[in-house]
Amino acid sequence: MACRLLALLVLTLAVLVLPVESPRAQNSETPFSVLAADWNGDMDVIEELLKDSDLSPEAGEAVKKTLTKVINEATQARDRAGATVSELNARLDALGPPPEGENAAPEPDPVATERSRLNQSLSDAKSQFSLAELAITRATNLVARVGQEQRTRLAAHLLEQGPLPYLPSTLAPLPDTVGSFVANIALTAVGWWQGLADEERSGGFLGAAAFFLIGLAAAWWLRRFVLRRFGPYPVEEQPPYSRRLLAAVADGVARGILPAAILGVIILRTQTEGSPFYSDFGTILGLAAQCLMIFVLVTALPHSVFSPEDPNWRLTGLEPEKGQQILNLIRPLALLYCVDEFVLRAGDAVPQLSGVLSPEFQSVWTFGLSLAQGLLALALLRPSLWKTNDEIARDNSDAPEEDDEEEAIKTARRPFWKALHALLVLVTLVGTLAPALGYTHLGNYLLNNLLGSAILVSILYILRGLFREAIGFVTGSPLVRDRLAVRHKTRSRLKFAARFLLDIAIFVLGVSIIAPNWGVSETDLLHGLRVALSGLQIGNVTISLTDILLAVFVFVVALALIRALKRSLAEKILPETEIEESLRHSITAGIGYVGFVVAAALAVAVAGVDLTNIALIAGALSVGIGFGLQNIVNNFVSGLILLIERPIKVGDWVVVGSNEGFVKQINMRATEIETWQKASVIVPNADLLSQALKNWTHKDKIGRVDVPIGVALDSDVDRVCELLLEIAKAHPRCRRYPEPVALVMRIDDSRIEMEIRLFTSDILWVVWIASDIRKEILRRFPKEGIVIPYAQRVVHLLENGDPNRRRPEETEPAAEPDKEEPR
Repeated sequence: MACRLLALLVLTLAVLVLPVESPRAQNSETPFSVLAADWNGDMDVIEELLKDSDLSPEAGEAVKKTLTKVINEATQARDRAGATVSELNARLDALGPPPEGENAAPEPDPVATERSRLNQSLSDAKSQFSLAELAITRATNLVARVGQEQRTRLAAHLLEQGPLPYLPSTLAPLPDTVGSFVANIALTAVGWWQGLADEERSGGFLGAAAFFLIGLAAAWWLRRFVLRRFGPYPVEEQPPYSRRLLAAVADGVARGILPAAILGVIILRTQTEGSPFYSDFGTILGLAAQCLMIFVLVTALPHSVFSPEDPNWRLTGLEPEKGQQILNLIRPLALLYCVDEFVLRAGDAVPQLSGVLSPEFQSVWTFGLSLAQGLLALALLRPSLWKTNDEIARDNSDAPEEDDEEEAIKTARRPFWKALHALLVLVTLVGTLAPALGYTHLGNYLLNNLLGSAILVSILYILRGLFREAIGFVTGSPLVRDRLAVRHKTRSRLKFAARFLLDIAIFVLGVSIIAPNWGVSETDLLHGLRVALSGLQIGNVTISLTDILLAVFVFVVALALIRALKRSLAEKILPETEIEESLRHSITAGIGYVGFVVAAALAVAVAGVDLTNIALIAGALSVGIGFGLQNIVNNFVSGLILLIERPIKVGDWVVVGSNEGFVKQINMRATEIETWQKASVIVPNADLLSQALKNWTHKDKIGRVDVPIGVALDSDVDRVCELLLEIAKAHPRCRRYPEPVALVMRIDDSRIEMEIRLFTSDILWVVWIASDIRKEILRRFPKEGIVIPYAQRVVHLLENGDPNRRRPEETEPAAEPDKEEPR
């Protein structure tokens, strides 16, 4: 299995990196007529083969490989002919048009001779291009026919109904068949032993046995060393994830990889010519070793992940009891799978056993094993078995779930996992019940492939986690962080890119291993991969994954260069000139816009998009804009400007008119703002550019917190300022620079209005900081004897509630002052 993994990985990389050229295509001196004749001869033979409805899988794969070779050679010939046509057209354009009309001067002989030669060469190149295109089309159609034949053959094989397993006629010969099977294995072993020479029986066999025992002892010592040095050990607290992962790998290596390596040596010996085990009995022994290797790996790796004996070392959040239940289900399921694989593969590989396994035996055998495997698989697919206690409590609780990013991601993934779970349950049920109706091949196909795929996916998932942690360890190591002086932001990007490429590699590797078991051959995968990379023709449009990736790369590189140029102009070149700052900003912004257009044009050109069609679409859109799309286009262009200039970004705290909140999403037409009351406000992008916009967190989150306070008129202002500064500086979110200040704002009739101003690194905490400051003021001021006056208002109460009744003192005439006599 490991050799197959390595071979498939190398082959996939070769397809992605190296051009596929056959020996005929590599020889540029081979005439095109010879190549075309070979292509047509191969395809004629293949068409004759396709007339035979009984096309074996091996013959189908050979036909696909031949057709793939034809397609590759024809594609290269077509590309060469296309380049020749372009070159000849350029030469003819350089000669100019030929003279036309009766009165036109005759063309000089050298020019006419060269024009005739170029036209003849152009005609030959066009004919080669057409013939190569015809060969590609014919070969592609033949590939589709072969694939259809294989799918039809597979469907007929799976839907072939055999004897029912519960009929007496089916059960009657079962004991004789089982006895014959076991007896033939014993006879094969006896025949192998009797066929050995005397020296092979004594020296060779004993030497092999001694070598095996020595290897077993060495593996046992190495197993103990790995577990003692890197494996889990009793601890009181849970170790970090990286250490738990290392312990899981060590446990998996000690319990699974090392025994599998010993079994691999046995398998290699049974398949080596000249070995005493190279015989039919060696084939049986090798199959038994392969099945035992699968059982060891399948049971050892989950044990290292769940770690039921040492719960603090488990890699998952499942409880130890559930981990033990999963292991108790995996072990018998793996045992049944390995026994089934051994019996069926031995019956196909060993001639002495091929005639023993009758259809009746296979029907009963498959029915019994499928029923047991299906029940175990359904028990293993129970959703409650894979949920932690916290998840179960959250599902049973009526309380609303936390609205955070992680919970949102889990909620978004739930439909996918539910659909996948339903699909697995459906496949398991069909595979379990199909043998009961006589569909033995269908049951074997579904259950064995499902279990085998689950095993491979589990192994790849564990390897993925190991390599992801290794990437994180490397990017965070002192060598990268200190010696190479790589910034944290750059290291984060490198870690993300490396893990992204790792996921792609794991996915490609998993598909290349699992797909052949489900009927998709390696040739089909490589052909589909090459079609995706070279281009898929849909009408007059060619979609090429290679061109798309190259266009994205060119666009990103061009944008990076433009940004570097803008930074250089803004920081180094333009500051040295006498240009005004506003003009310098306009110059750099204009260069950014032009650079974006140039980068987009380069990407479009690299992708091979016809600019003529784009011009036609742009012309049609201009007419529509004139008739009523002004508002939509205005918002669309404004959205582009918002994304380019980034005056706001997702997560910013902004104020637009009467709306205040956080930017949740910037679309091409409108921007979504979530207010403090959790209401979503949709603001057109044009409004964000046409009116004043306050962004509290544009460049950073540093902001100022203002807390006004009033004190009595007779207060000691200096002591109040000193106390306010102490309160501000004592707050943990107060910045030391700029320092907080206490100001006297104004003097009213009844109070002195003062204000404490402090800066914080996160303006989002402004409300809580102001609240803490006010609490501390209310606590400290009374202790210091500082009075916070309250607004006073005099209220006059009228008697009997009659506003027109005058008070008694107002009804009596006022006494006149004494008048001084004049002198």
